Amino acid sequence: MSINVPINPTYKETINHSAKMWEEKKCKKYREYRKKWSHNPKNHILEEVPLHLDIEPTNACNLKCPMCARTVLLQDSNKKNSFPITTMDMDLYRKIIDEATEIGVYSIKLNWLGEPLIHPELVNMVKYAKDKGIIDVMLNTNAVLLSEKIAKDLIEAGLDKIFFSFDSPYKEKYEEIRVGADYESTLENIKRFVEIRNKMGKTSPLTRVSMVLMKDNQDEYEGYVNLFKDIVDVVAYVEYRTPVGESIVEDDKIIDFSCSQLWQRMFVSADGDVIVCCVDSEKEYVVGNLHKDSIRNIWQNNKYMHIRNMHKKGNCLKVSICSKCDLPFKKQDGDV
Repeated sequence: MSINVPINPTYKETINHSAKMWEEKKCKKYREYRKKWSHNPKNHILEEVPLHLDIEPTNACNLKCPMCARTVLLQDSNKKNSFPITTMDMDLYRKIIDEATEIGVYSIKLNWLGEPLIHPELVNMVKYAKDKGIIDVMLNTNAVLLSEKIAKDLIEAGLDKIFFSFDSPYKEKYEEIRVGADYESTLENIKRFVEIRNKMGKTSPLTRVSMVLMKDNQDEYEGYVNLFKDIVDVVAYVEYRTPVGESIVEDDKIIDFSCSQLWQRMFVSADGDVIVCCVDSEKEYVVGNLHKDSIRNIWQNNKYMHIRNMHKKGNCLKVSICSKCDLPFKKQDGDV
């Protein structure tokens, strides 16, 4: 049976002014990493260690976006107590980065469920990773807290990419989705960041803005592109995914799908727990904790290998967390 392994299946770029040129200037090691990003999962090639780590500085956030898993969990009285607000301490972070650079992890992204700019040591986190040799350091942010000082500090620290989440070109709809944010000031923060970078004579960080494409905002995308096409390097969208769900299927049928993340990346929550899936917000499938174990050991442990083997055989729907995922049922129109 042939297994379909879509790469970045929910992410689509529309405007890409300078990303390709930016990537061409990167080192040979970076290009090696990006090649493996697509090649390894499609061929079920497992490196000894992950290519990439998603490290969560904090699961706290300054907004209450209705489509976000943390908003859903905190509003559910039955689940609220299972979502304690946590901030990663620098000792754990340094331990993770020290091992990552020693074993050959290529890249990190500093966020998961929370807003990374809330962490008081975020700039030092970026600088520590770059000083240690991580070749691609990036983060997602809602940009509400992106002051001029933080912008300058992140650029000087060596940040490679910054991804802005901004869900509508229109003030009323944006503030309806990004609950707690102000349209004008946040848009100004993004514009100012790019201006500061350019005035400093830098091409990094690469800037990208993306929206979560949902039923109630999908007709706004053309206006969104027009708003940002002359501001940032990349304009994109991410397809909406149910943040906290129930099992989609009742049977154990074989399906032509395997998740690329299992061969690419590892997710580390603020308390050190390691999860295998970007939407496992309830931590149903924890495979280890980096306070107690190493990246290498967890990446190769039996629990991680079990879920990979299920996907390789077309049995992903027999895994509880995977049976809640809508990706196996999405029509794929090419990878980005």
